[in-house]
Amino acid sequence: MKSFVEDILLRGAELRSADVFYSSAADMGVKSGEHLMERVRAEAGGSELIVAMVTPMYQTRPVCVAELGAAWARGVLFPVLAPGMSRSELEGVLPGLLIKPADDESVLDELADRIRDLGFRFSLASFGEGKANWKSDLRGGVSPASLPPVPSADEVSRLQQELRNTQSALDSAKRELDEQRQRNDRLRAAKTAAETREADLPTDEYERFKALLTGTKNAVAELGGFAGANDVVVDAVWHNTAGQQMYLPSNFEDPDRHDSISAEVKNGRLIFDEDTGEISPNADFPAVAHTRDAVVELTDYLDPALRSEAFLEWFSQQYGTPMDLRMKACWDVVI
Repeated sequence: MKSFVEDILLRGAELRSADVFYSSAADMGVKSGEHLMERVRAEAGGSELIVAMVTPMYQTRPVCVAELGAAWARGVLFPVLAPGMSRSELEGVLPGLLIKPADDESVLDELADRIRDLGFRFSLASFGEGKANWKSDLRGGVSPASLPPVPSADEVSRLQQELRNTQSALDSAKRELDEQRQRNDRLRAAKTAAETREADLPTDEYERFKALLTGTKNAVAELGGFAGANDVVVDAVWHNTAGQQMYLPSNFEDPDRHDSISAEVKNGRLIFDEDTGEISPNADFPAVAHTRDAVVELTDYLDPALRSEAFLEWFSQQYGTPMDLRMKACWDVVI
């Protein structure tokens, strides 16, 4: 459009910059600090001739379409198709208008007549030179119609959402990378097995809980218990952690449990105190000791005094129970 203004209007029709409003040019457009929309509205409402070069981009700009409609209603519209653009690409009310290509010789001559009708005088030689320069510019550069169209409002909204999603994913990946780097630093600085274990856990409150919970569930599964099961060794670990006594029931009261406990006592994973009748886990077995330690670590972590208010509220909504693994209801739903 800039070449059209310079070649056809300024050089060809010998108009002054003050006679032309072209918003993209510093000397013919909106001045610094001036309100763009108000200036465009004023120019569109008072101009005696509005030349609209219709491109795919033009049709996606609400301001341009509004300007075109206002000019058409006032009878001052002179629309031209950007070179390389066909009428089949016109949208809205545009297909109903007679619009010819801006590089058509007859269209340019008709524009010259319209400008003369407004009282401007210029020579045929200057206009011929302007037309020649305009066509030369088209041959040497990219035609306006070949430029990619501006996305619609819906497309912009979709792209913005994709950008937000991508940014969120990048932020998440950066947090994970930073966490891994910090974890590696802690691991390198660790001197004991306990320090190594501590260094390998996430620092985020929720992620640390998930890691401890996963470790506890894995230990329980390796020991033979799982959610909803009545595994007597796991049960003994829970009783031990909760500070409650576990007894060997009589064969008459609960024969299945009696037989299961007796079998594990014989296996050695449970210890039976003949004096008190109490049952306790035998930590000499690595799997039993590992499960006990994992349960204790998770139980200690779920101390309401150590957790944030947000975590307490999240835990309550997530599990529907007070945050205390020493309560059997909490144990059953969490583990």
